[in-house]
Amino acid sequence: MTQRWIELNAWLNSSGDAPDSWLRPGRDPARIFTLEHYVHAARVAHRGVFGNVFTSDRPQLVIGENQRPEHTLDPFVLFASVLAQVPDIGGIITASTTYNEPYTLARQIQSLHLLSGGRIAWNIVTSWNPAIAANYSNQPLPDRESRYARAEEFVEVVLRLWESWRFEWDGSAGHGQPQPINHRGAHFHVAGPLNVPATPWGRPRLVQAGGSDAGIALAARHADAVYAPSSSLQATQALRQRLRGAARAIGRAENHLPQLVPVLIPILTDSEAKADVLKKEWLQALADDPQALQQQAELAAEQLGVRHRDFDRPLQAEDFGDPTGSIIPIGSLQARCQRALDEQLSLRDLVQHEALPGLIGTPEQIAHHIVQWFRAEAVDGFTIIPRYLPDDLEVFVDTVIPLLQESGHYPRSYVQRVG
Repeated sequence: MTQRWIELNAWLNSSGDAPDSWLRPGRDPARIFTLEHYVHAARVAHRGVFGNVFTSDRPQLVIGENQRPEHTLDPFVLFASVLAQVPDIGGIITASTTYNEPYTLARQIQSLHLLSGGRIAWNIVTSWNPAIAANYSNQPLPDRESRYARAEEFVEVVLRLWESWRFEWDGSAGHGQPQPINHRGAHFHVAGPLNVPATPWGRPRLVQAGGSDAGIALAARHADAVYAPSSSLQATQALRQRLRGAARAIGRAENHLPQLVPVLIPILTDSEAKADVLKKEWLQALADDPQALQQQAELAAEQLGVRHRDFDRPLQAEDFGDPTGSIIPIGSLQARCQRALDEQLSLRDLVQHEALPGLIGTPEQIAHHIVQWFRAEAVDGFTIIPRYLPDDLEVFVDTVIPLLQESGHYPRSYVQRVG
């Protein structure tokens, strides 16, 4: 029986998740525009035997006072450079089905997959932010249903293009038999074949981020991994079961079901007492500003469709409105609603809980959390987001990874991982 390992991905966006991370003392703010910064972070992840490095992407400049620019470098250019210098580890590239064309994207991804030795994955997004739409045309953002319909056809075309030229990799004479795909659909007419051959390592892996019904359906058909938002252990178990059940229902084999690797932001301390103090400080900072707390509760009520304004009453299922009209990803909204129900939170409680920027604890506590959720089959791993990059990733690799390896659920080398 194949060993089931905890899967970890390292998030390499900009200088980290903290808005002020690029201004950390002793670090050059301009490092986020240098190749060395990302190569170093990828090497740290490689030292920790991470499966992949990952970047989200939004083709839009968002900056504020002291706030780091986040999505600046093109992920294809970045990963072509990083993976050329860091062996073994994979790269997950985010690209939208709303603002790309299938042939171009299939060619870019297949090229990187070929040149990296089979280490590329595509994170499929449909782009929900109207500001991004304004960077591509004068047309408004398509509604969610239209975006997912386009995404379904887009992925179908890309998959067919990736298989349309079977090169003779065994060294025999000839270039194989390229086959046109002659796709004619509602959104795309694509003749093919692709001018980059199918690789010896199989197609690039597919990753998907949504937790909505449409996102689950797309992931069940195509995704190898999903990093949909998680809330409680129980809710995440249910999400994984739902995802895997949907994949089984359409005939996917047991060893090819999608993995669930939700986001985890670890904030490490050297004692449990310090972790408790840090939690209290973050919560108290919001409690000490009643106006900010009220504004956050009002915003949460609007986002979750809660009509009443009794911010101290535990939320019930009937309090939440229909999320389909929101531009915010439905999976994210559903995870917040589920957390409120599971933990019997009021709107004010929910806002205060969300004030915590991550999971605060000692290396032992963080490792226990990861192993507990893995053993409970709530997750297949996590996408680790450092608040400060590379500093927090280095601490995680130095202190948490050895504990995971001691648990017997995490590999000590890439040979062990693939073996």
